[in-house]
Amino acid sequence: MNNHADAVPAAPAQDLLPPEGLTWGVKRSFVRYLTSLPDGAVAAIEGASVLESGFFNFVPDGGSFDPATGTGTLRFRGDVRLEGHFGMMFVQIANPWIEFVPGGGSLTVAFGEPADNAAERIPLVTFEAAAPQAIGESLVWQGLETRLTRDGSDVFNHQYSTGQVMDPLSIRVPAPRAG
Repeated sequence: MNNHADAVPAAPAQDLLPPEGLTWGVKRSFVRYLTSLPDGAVAAIEGASVLESGFFNFVPDGGSFDPATGTGTLRFRGDVRLEGHFGMMFVQIANPWIEFVPGGGSLTVAFGEPADNAAERIPLVTFEAAAPQAIGESLVWQGLETRLTRDGSDVFNHQYSTGQVMDPLSIRVPAPRAG
């Protein structure tokens, strides 16, 4: 008797990929706390969305990455706003960029007026560099462990200290075309 006749075939690898763009949960315990407040609010606009998982996704907005050197900048568009305590708690993550340098990288966000591409940028979290996986037509980084920077601690009004582990992030962008 074949007990495996009704087995469901394994999902193709493509189905296991993160959505295109930058996907990040920020700090799930913080988001859960905010949404539990009577006036807590979470908004994702202008290219950002809240996924079914509760994570945030920001759409690709250009940039370049050199797989040979592991360096470059990937730009994403979107604006996530987390607030509560009658406006006394407000965190904005606007137009994040991933900046890769040898051995590591950082996620920077627009500070001030995020719609302006010339806006000041601050490093929110850092991560250790990992080579991307080339899957289909995409470059994919999954589960990059992030740590809060000093500026990031300021953004969270020092509720989290410098070096605090935040949620891992994932990135999926179109692979550069061979020239």
